[in-house]
Amino acid sequence: MSSARSLSLLAPFAVCALIVGWAMLAAASLQAATLSVLVYAVANFIVYTDALDFVLRLYVWRRHTATASPGSASRDLSMDLPAILLGRRRRIVPRPSYAIIASVFNLGDGVEDFVRAFAPYRERMWLISDGSTDHTVTQLHQAGWRCFDDGVNRRKPGALRLLLEQLPAHIETVMVVDPDIRIRRRRAGSTADLERVIDDFQQSGAAAVCPRVMIEPDGFLARFQAFEYALSFRAGRASLADYGITSGVSIYRRDALQRALQAHSLSVYAEDLEIAVLLLAEGERIYYDGRLVVSTEGAGSLGRWFSQRVGWYHGLLKVCVQRLSEIWRIRRLAPFAMYHFVVYLGGLTLALHFVKIVSAALLVSSFLGGVHNIFVVNLFPKDTLTNPGYFAGAITSYIALGVVALFTVVPRSERAYVAPIVPLYLLYALTHIVPMTVGFGNFVALRLWGRRLYRDYYEPDTSADEAALTRRLVAGRAW
Repeated sequence: MSSARSLSLLAPFAVCALIVGWAMLAAASLQAATLSVLVYAVANFIVYTDALDFVLRLYVWRRHTATASPGSASRDLSMDLPAILLGRRRRIVPRPSYAIIASVFNLGDGVEDFVRAFAPYRERMWLISDGSTDHTVTQLHQAGWRCFDDGVNRRKPGALRLLLEQLPAHIETVMVVDPDIRIRRRRAGSTADLERVIDDFQQSGAAAVCPRVMIEPDGFLARFQAFEYALSFRAGRASLADYGITSGVSIYRRDALQRALQAHSLSVYAEDLEIAVLLLAEGERIYYDGRLVVSTEGAGSLGRWFSQRVGWYHGLLKVCVQRLSEIWRIRRLAPFAMYHFVVYLGGLTLALHFVKIVSAALLVSSFLGGVHNIFVVNLFPKDTLTNPGYFAGAITSYIALGVVALFTVVPRSERAYVAPIVPLYLLYALTHIVPMTVGFGNFVALRLWGRRLYRDYYEPDTSADEAALTRRLVAGRAW
């Protein structure tokens, strides 16, 4: 088994060597005089910022878990939780019960898959139909599942707010899930059972805990998303100690979630980020627990992937504008909290987005310049902006970064699946610039003209409602 895994990793490394060799060969045929240091720095802006951010997050994560014993499961946490719980008195009485809650909408043929996936947790499940118009509710009721339905489409945050009001008063902890996720059991991806993770969470006193979300193997595009999610959770959220961000699947203290949803805009765009910002601004704590793993299917087609990312970045800008005062309060929690919420989200992701567009354009022109040099295709004249050296430097650096990330944040069991796309991950990062730009443009267009530039799948028929909500929440605020 180990030899087969080694062979599966050897092929991507060979591809890395070929790509780097091609880039160097293309760059070698141009005179050094055509290379501008300034243009090189701008072209590699994406590479430098991603590399520095990754190294910083890895360092901070190690600092947060420095006291954990080697090989301990605490390495999958954003902080040394066992050390924190050790100083707390354990209650002798049984722990409060918990519920798993979800908003469902027109599951269609997916009802059977949902029932099969959550069958072990059936007694814990509380569902609410978000205005389903098919036979989802009927099928769930016939199968004996609890599913509240009043025929109204409130969107997920509004539906969950109503569902929380229906739960028995003794339930103090809720796990919010999406119908398409799968809770991985111990030795099937997770290193701790759900009950153990919830018990630790209840003792911690935190407002929420975010498990690790992984992409189920399914095609070439899913490999990129699997690597992306590994970076996002095992480097991104793991570095945030107890001022982290929840995801679509998270465990909450019930009273904290109810309080956040009362102040929530009830928009589905970046709903989880908005909940996290509201909780953190109140002084609550949110941490990451990678011992619990949940899996979901990635966007199966390029069109769905594009639409999904447009919604993500639309939501990011929306929350940053509408919740600016709350984000400004969060910066006081810790120096790294200021880095993530102000420098990274507000600066590198939003304010400097135009620089990323220029960087991507320069790398594309540099790549085409390399094609011109090797295949002698007279597409355009040789000049400073088409020097292949910019792309050669970027691809070499990004491959090195990808290899380091592969062996530091990607779990051993997933490396063979992810490794083949490491040489191409720079192209995936550059492609991301397009839906990011459209997503930001959607928010601006909704505010100015009341309609989107591109209709994503989150709220395809509610542009007017979203525009009115945006205008109401940001009225009187400076950009």
